[in-house]
Amino acid sequence: MNLVLIGKFQRAQDAEKVERDIGKLSAQASKDDSHTIAFDGPADQRFSDEMLSLLGKLNLNTLGPADLSQLVSDHHLERKDDRITVTTDEAEVSAFVKLFIEAGAKVEIFSAHDYPSDSPDAS
Repeated sequence: MNLVLIGKFQRAQDAEKVERDIGKLSAQASKDDSHTIAFDGPADQRFSDEMLSLLGKLNLNTLGPADLSQLVSDHHLERKDDRITVTTDEAEVSAFVKLFIEAGAKVEIFSAHDYPSDSPDAS
C-alpha cells in the first residue's frame, strides 16, 4: 500500500503523549500476541487483562481487540514537534487514526505511490 499517515496535533505535548501511548500499547500487544486476534472469530476477539488495564490507565475507549494487530504490524513512526508520521505497507491503519483523532489531531492519509512528493522520504 505504501501508506503515509500524518497526524498534526494542536501541541507538541499531545504528539509526545500519543507517541508514548503507541509505544506502551505496541509493547503490550506484542506480549499478548495480538497479531493473531484479527484471525479469531468475533466471540474470541478479546483484550487481555493487562491490555484492559492499560487502556483504562491511558483513558482510551475507541480501540477494539482487532485494532491491536496494527500496532505490531510493520510500520515506521516518526514524531517531530507537533506532528507524527506513520509509514506502512499495511492497508489497515484505523488504530493510528483512532489514537490521533482521540488526541485532537488533524489526520491526513495518502499513498506515497500516488503522491511521492508529499511522502517523508521526499524531504
